[in-house]
Amino acid sequence: MEAAAGLLLLLMGVCHGGETHCDGRGDGAWCYGAPGGTVVIQLMDNASEIHRYDWKKDGTTILNGRKNSFIINNIETRSVFIPNNGTFLINNLNSNDSGQYTLKLQDLDGVQTAERSLQLIIQAGTSELTVMAGVLSALFIFLAVGVAFFCAQRIKQNNKKKEEKGDVEQEITYADVRVVQQKGRQVEHKPDMEVEYDQVKFSVRPQKTE
Repeated sequence: MEAAAGLLLLLMGVCHGGETHCDGRGDGAWCYGAPGGTVVIQLMDNASEIHRYDWKKDGTTILNGRKNSFIINNIETRSVFIPNNGTFLINNLNSNDSGQYTLKLQDLDGVQTAERSLQLIIQAGTSELTVMAGVLSALFIFLAVGVAFFCAQRIKQNNKKKEEKGDVEQEITYADVRVVQQKGRQVEHKPDMEVEYDQVKFSVRPQKTE
């Protein structure tokens, strides 16, 4: 589930100029970025309210600071930390940025008040493929909907033609029945005409000769 959400964030980041956003204020967060892109990680709400904070990657310090004092950023050539909102922005991401990051917070007495980690994953060589996969998926869905609509219309038209053809066949059948009945009546009248002709023939008597 987290991997699917990460890929979605990566796709959104690529579509918005290669910048992705990640909320790292909860322990066990997963953050994703594209090679050459930018990731914006929210480490805390306000660094000026925290006495001391230390952010490390695989045991190596990345960011170290104290309340209202100098901040050490070991990758400042391609990153920016904004204390007011506690966000850390890394530019020009590469595969070396992948790994587990751990943030430790301490109070005025040096007592650790919180510790949380996040996993940053740089999807090497997948940014273009991800965009292409998203576009192809959208095209496939659009094509499938279009084909389904076309098939439904064809089925509807064929059913309508079958109904119309059935009505025509019924009308032709009724017409044939009427013609057959008329022919039958004509055949029945022929014997009457022959009988009447015979009666006329036999009713004539020969004339007497003188």
